[in-house]
Amino acid sequence: MENKQPLSTNMLRLSTDKQQLLLLITPVQDEVTVDSLTKIFQQSDYTNLKLNLNGIKEAVQNFHRLERESKRGAELESIAIADRLDAQLSIEFDPLKMIAKAQIISAYDGLAVTAEQLKNEMDELKISHGINAKAIALLIDKSQQAKPGTIYQVTVAKGTQAINGSDATFKRLVETPRERLLKPQKTEDGRVDMRNLGQLITVKPGSELMRKIPYNEGSSGISVTAETVKHKPGKDFALEVGENTELCATDPNLLLATISGIPKVLNNGMMVDDVLMVENVNVGYGNVNYKGSIIVEGDICDGMEVTATGDVTVSGFIESAQIECGGDLIVGKGILGRQVEFGSHNFSCEVNCKGSVIANFSQYSKIHAGLDVNIHKQLLHCHVICEGEINVKDEAGSKGTILGGMLCSNHGINTVTLGASAGSKTIIDLVGLYPKLMETKKLIKTTIMQEQEKLQHLIDAQRKIDALPASEKKQVLDARLMLTKEEVKKQLTALKTEQENNLADLQLYFENAKVITQKELHSDVSISIGRDTFRSARTYGPTKVSVKDYKLLAEPYLK
Repeated sequence: MENKQPLSTNMLRLSTDKQQLLLLITPVQDEVTVDSLTKIFQQSDYTNLKLNLNGIKEAVQNFHRLERESKRGAELESIAIADRLDAQLSIEFDPLKMIAKAQIISAYDGLAVTAEQLKNEMDELKISHGINAKAIALLIDKSQQAKPGTIYQVTVAKGTQAINGSDATFKRLVETPRERLLKPQKTEDGRVDMRNLGQLITVKPGSELMRKIPYNEGSSGISVTAETVKHKPGKDFALEVGENTELCATDPNLLLATISGIPKVLNNGMMVDDVLMVENVNVGYGNVNYKGSIIVEGDICDGMEVTATGDVTVSGFIESAQIECGGDLIVGKGILGRQVEFGSHNFSCEVNCKGSVIANFSQYSKIHAGLDVNIHKQLLHCHVICEGEINVKDEAGSKGTILGGMLCSNHGINTVTLGASAGSKTIIDLVGLYPKLMETKKLIKTTIMQEQEKLQHLIDAQRKIDALPASEKKQVLDARLMLTKEEVKKQLTALKTEQENNLADLQLYFENAKVITQKELHSDVSISIGRDTFRSARTYGPTKVSVKDYKLLAEPYLK
């Protein structure tokens, strides 16, 4: 019977080049497993080498095979179960090469990474900017003293981030009447004086209107490989010097008023409207037609007419009057009219303004606004045509009622309560530009089909010309046909762009065309959007009426 020895560290020896630890495969009396061979390795003097688990598994298989064989050759077999490894160095960048991180896996009884090696690797990768010498020294020191296989990673270089510029901005230094509906003022004892609506918003010569905050160019960054990282420069915009304003002589970024009047906002600047101050517009004062803005400290009375190229601001009421203004209409109290004939849409009060209409309430009036209509309390039995949005609600969004009348808007309606429990027919028409957009859509589609047919005819003609024998006439026909085809292709490209724009306009229309009631939607309200109409037959809670998936729906409104 063959002599068998126990498993022991005596079966281990280094390879000739001393780079591997070899295990002698020989008959043993112990059970050979991965764990038992691993234990032998751990008891040896070679634990600084890296254990090769695949080698251990192969050795186990060879021991078992040897056990099964009746005879074996005289030559003993050895399997490598551990390796002597030098420390491993790797350097990685982030995608923009703004950070370089070096990682060292410490040596398994091999050579450690030196500072010179790390420097050479960085040079090869062209890392030259933002190098952290202290971090590099610490990494080298720790990796050389660490246990085998310990991983250290540090940031060895950081780039300089690009700083994007900022655009020029404009800070307004005064309020405008459009922003502030005149509000009752508190008295010294804390009560509210409903007759005192506060100071009207006007400026004097030399008043500071707007300040320009200059743009910032920003600065480029530098990657760790010394490449320029582009920044987004800020944009400069000129301070717009509107009518009756000027730049400050000592500060070109400050806009001043040159006359007394009402401040108005422009895109990137302001203007001052010459202002006419009137106590009351009544029979005693007469109708008013003024080039500029008008401030009425009291009321515009029954039967009077007021025309202005700028804003019209009224502290009190407008009663059965005719108002025409090129700017905004701001009414401190309300717009009051009456039906000229019972059941008709002809009212004694008519407002036509190119800007916004702002008031506390309005009843039995015809209002046409070029921008928004903002009513804080009630809009009762009025006929409103609005190019912008109709909002009937207070600042808190707790009060605001639309009842009766007909309202047409291009950008939707937002209110607290729509209609009344007693029922009063209220018509809302948000059809707006929909018919025109659909007509344009149909026309574009038809034209595209015609141009595509034309192009197909030209392609067919080209085939026939290609079949002709070579001649000067063929060359002329071919050239003409090519030019015509190019023109048709250009036309098709332009039409497809027009088609995409039309589709975007339709999507925008449906996004804007909606009615929101934040508290209640009562019965007898008709809402038309696109080609469909919703009619309420009962009372709903908070509701949003809009087109969803090409269907007109009334669904709960969640704030």
